[in-house]
Amino acid sequence: MGHRLSRIVTKTGDQGQTSLGSGVRVDKDSPPIEAMGTVDELNSWIGVLLMLAKSPAVKQSFELVQHDLFDLGAQISVPGTKLLSREHLERVEKSFESVNANLGMLKEFILPGGEPASAFAHVARTVCRRAERRLFSLCEIERQTEGQGTRDTSSQNYGLSYLNRLSDLLFVASRLENHFAGRPDVLWERGKSVSA
Repeated sequence: MGHRLSRIVTKTGDQGQTSLGSGVRVDKDSPPIEAMGTVDELNSWIGVLLMLAKSPAVKQSFELVQHDLFDLGAQISVPGTKLLSREHLERVEKSFESVNANLGMLKEFILPGGEPASAFAHVARTVCRRAERRLFSLCEIERQTEGQGTRDTSSQNYGLSYLNRLSDLLFVASRLENHFAGRPDVLWERGKSVSA
């Protein structure tokens, strides 16, 4: 493998611009950079989750997710690149079914907390939802710019569906981490803060 990152300090972004993988220069707060940055942030939180996770099922479920998110970033960075596929989506869906299989039905909303890995899975889940929103905004801009009648834009290519399923997987992963440690879900109690 060649030296793909031979220079880390380039000084080319000192004036608030950066280059997409396509070579196009854009502002650092532009929609594609916002989307890529949020996907990158999500990937970092998943790294924390993997480091703390005790459940083998959670570790196995997220083994390839970080690679998928890099692929999604590449799709955003170079419009027209198609790296995520139906197979990626199906793998996340199967992981969801596997992780959720041993969890009881929910009767109340869950609060983030319990085991550290559970709490960080919730952080990753909320960042995942933000990444989904940022990608949706980018797809809408591309659709309007290109005059397309559909939302299947070049940046999407299963990206929105993937992030949507991934946030669900993160939710059940948070539950499984508590379950694996013998801890109950942290449940929201209606009116508790008022009565206190």
